[in-house]
Amino acid sequence: MRTVKHAIQENDVVVLRERVGDWPAGTKGTAVSVYEDAALVEISEDRPPGRALDTFVVPADQLEVTWRVGDPPTRSMEA
Repeated sequence: MRTVKHAIQENDVVVLRERVGDWPAGTKGTAVSVYEDAALVEISEDRPPGRALDTFVVPADQLEVTWRVGDPPTRSMEA
């Protein structure tokens, strides 16, 4: 998995670096709002329509960006 290390932006796909509540490290989510040192992360179903399962605020240093809108697709993202 490719990991991009840069400032988190809205709509970035992020991975939890540590457990948050019931969600283990490695869980993927979407940064839906970004604050100075944290992001509101939404965990949702993989299949459309992608019903939200949980949302929570996570410190930015506990997140890794794995994909950003505008990045070229990776092999795992191709249909």
